[in-house]
Amino acid sequence: MDPIAILQNRIEQLEAKLGLASDIVNEGQQGDSATANLMNAAQSINNAIAGHERLSKIHDMANELNNYTDPNLIENMQQNNMKMQEIAAAEPIIKHHCHCMHKCGQGAPVLESEPLQQVPQMQETVNQMHVAAAEVKTEADVKVEQLEEKKFPRRRNGLD
Repeated sequence: MDPIAILQNRIEQLEAKLGLASDIVNEGQQGDSATANLMNAAQSINNAIAGHERLSKIHDMANELNNYTDPNLIENMQQNNMKMQEIAAAEPIIKHHCHCMHKCGQGAPVLESEPLQQVPQMQETVNQMHVAAAEVKTEADVKVEQLEEKKFPRRRNGLD
């Protein structure tokens, strides 16, 4: 399919979508469609380049054809440029995050190992062992204190 046919099909689709399509136009008859205007503009540009027409007529056609273009094109391009600048400014951070994610990916097999999978279930056991160890330490401290008192009794006045 040649570019003009593709463009014509696209324009017809847009006109149908927007409800701008005129009634079915016969092949010999040129309607007020965007395709006809584009073809006329192309012919006028060719004539102006050849020196057969004035450029002011083409300028008027350009303003008319501007109605068929995206009215938000410039705004969209500015937004895209701003987004591109934001991404370019954030590039070092993005690269750092990518590097960190790669490192995390390398550590995934370790995190998925069976001993680490059992950590949540074992946490209660570890907590109980910690409490029991604290109790044993308290008892041991008491026993050590008692033993020290037996072996080394406290002197009352320091003269004993």
